[in-house]
Amino acid sequence: MESLYRRGARRLFDAFRSVRSFNGSPLRRCIPALNVAGYSRTIGMGAAGGGAGAAALAFSGGAAIADTLDSGNTETTLCRVMLPDDANPAGNVHGGSILHLIEQAGWIVATRHANSNKGTGGFSSTGDKELVATVARVEHMDFIEPMYIGEVAQVSANIIYTSKRSMEVRVEVWAENAAKRERRLTNRAVLWYVAVPTDEQTSSGHLVSQPVPSLPPSVKLNKEVAEAAEQRYLAQKAERAKARALPSGSELHALQPLPNARDHSPEASQSSLQHVILPSECFGSKLAQGGVVMKLMDTVAGVTAVRHTHGPAVTAALDAIDFHAPVFNGSLLTVTGKLTHTSRRSMEVEVTVFADNPLTGERKATNTAYFTFVSLNRLTRRVRDVPQLVLETDEDKRRFEEGQARYEERKAARKAGKVCEVTPSSTANSTSATVEVT
Repeated sequence: MESLYRRGARRLFDAFRSVRSFNGSPLRRCIPALNVAGYSRTIGMGAAGGGAGAAALAFSGGAAIADTLDSGNTETTLCRVMLPDDANPAGNVHGGSILHLIEQAGWIVATRHANSNKGTGGFSSTGDKELVATVARVEHMDFIEPMYIGEVAQVSANIIYTSKRSMEVRVEVWAENAAKRERRLTNRAVLWYVAVPTDEQTSSGHLVSQPVPSLPPSVKLNKEVAEAAEQRYLAQKAERAKARALPSGSELHALQPLPNARDHSPEASQSSLQHVILPSECFGSKLAQGGVVMKLMDTVAGVTAVRHTHGPAVTAALDAIDFHAPVFNGSLLTVTGKLTHTSRRSMEVEVTVFADNPLTGERKATNTAYFTFVSLNRLTRRVRDVPQLVLETDEDKRRFEEGQARYEERKAARKAGKVCEVTPSSTANSTSATVEVT
């Protein structure tokens, strides 16, 4: 752990040293990623150091910020240095931290767009009510490469399709080493958002999505792209409709390793954590951030994987996550993880989230998803073989067979190039390779 913090501190020092001058090219590269293009133009004109240059920098920023509120703006970018607080026990950036950043970027651009017609009569049912975006679904996502402490995470999100009541947001995550002037693609994700009125977010759990504006004229889709977008919308809608039955009643309970369970059986590694949603974990409203929930899911899946392998484990992929019910400020979340399948080098963990209302006693399932983890060698940090799952009950065998079918589907999708396809324009000055999961 000490070496982890030393490496992180060194990367932070190199990163900050490389951006200490206003006229330094690393700063010029980082600031446009913040979606404030006016800054970079001012830097080129200002004097080195501060004074007039610093004043011009602050002045130009106002115009740039105004541009982000333009009704035709459908994209945004977050930029943040990854700190030791973002690390997992293996020393890389926690997969849940990356999920949290992805959802934050998606929420910003979706909420902006949902309110872009305010004052123009664009909402027939809500008038000028303020709307806030809430994530409804996250499509399957692979973790292409790890991100390390001290690197700069650049998270770019843009809306690529809108239906009457939903928005499709595409997000890319890049890891930048500011000192070496290098960056690489680490994640690509697709999220679906809906918009709900801020003044109707009550603890009743009943939220009605509202109409959202169409894409602005500046976003032009040719016929082929538009048809593909419509097919994606119909496909995710069908997937949500046929989602397996959610657990209920006695099935909603915390899981802990059974004392007499055989090693490497599902019951020996099953895990749970409980967490109360606080105001700091909500987007200025009563709704919890979807990224907070996803980070908790990734955490409990990681605990389950580590208990099974007795060694370091990291997130390799996650299947689509549907948000079946909203989570509110003050809710008590219970997140459970149970191993369902193992291949030679990967593990599948089923994660379930349910929320309790401490005031009413109501309990409801909010999320279910499958996470894929790989185990790392303690010394080399390379992917190693994992212990095979010991199946003792008919239920374990049934779940393993279902997991095997999902594993084959994911493997076929990777071979067909349907997962995390990298476009030529995205590969400039970067290296990317999907984690080999066999």
